[in-house]
Amino acid sequence: MKNILKIKNIKLGNGAPKICVPVIEKTEKEIIKYIKYINKLPIDIIEFRADFYLEDIIESEEKNINDSLIDLSKNIKKVTNKPILFTIRSDKEGGKIKNNFYSKIINIYKTVIENKCFDLIDLEILNLKEKDIKNIIKLSKEKNIKTILSNHNFDKTPSKKYIISLINKMIKLKCDIVKVAYMPKNKKDVIILLEAISEIKDFPIIAISMGKLGTITRIFGSVITFASAKSSSAPGQLEAMKLKYILDNIYDNFI
Repeated sequence: MKNILKIKNIKLGNGAPKICVPVIEKTEKEIIKYIKYINKLPIDIIEFRADFYLEDIIESEEKNINDSLIDLSKNIKKVTNKPILFTIRSDKEGGKIKNNFYSKIINIYKTVIENKCFDLIDLEILNLKEKDIKNIIKLSKEKNIKTILSNHNFDKTPSKKYIISLINKMIKLKCDIVKVAYMPKNKKDVIILLEAISEIKDFPIIAISMGKLGTITRIFGSVITFASAKSSSAPGQLEAMKLKYILDNIYDNFI
């Protein structure tokens, strides 16, 4: 791929997909402990699934959530130099956060960007207003933070036409990476996803067909692939050490 995207010392689109392990722990103590553990593994990126952390505190008016996230990001940086992907996954797309906290979520995104807390951020294209997406992407570029526009469906795989149309819309919104993750009902659904992304040229893509049927998409077709360590955030994630072994063997010997 011509469009190589560099995040810290990681080059996306160059060689094998880069391995990302999600952190779904709920408390700061658990988060730091888990990151210390996975930091020793042969992985490239760490995804901080902030929706798990925020789930029990987002309703609270007593605690300053933004200050807590800033402090947490500083503590995370003390235990790892790996790029951190910041994700707030909505309940509509397999996460923990309800839409009635929309204004708080937008404020959180702006805070973590303005304070350069993390290296990448994930934005759900179908659950955020377009004007907010544009503003967040613009602010991210000013702070040299990369953006992923994403869409997840844990029930089905959309049509090839829909996937291509949605990805092109993401690209027009000037994100750095597009991510689509869908549940296949049969092998044809996996092929639909792979055919759709094959028509997108020279743009960083993460394309996941979930579950066992979509295992092949954990190995080919994406600039980032998600793996598990002690726990997984989505069906079909391979264990990080096993995935590293597979990728090294395939890409060193055949690609």
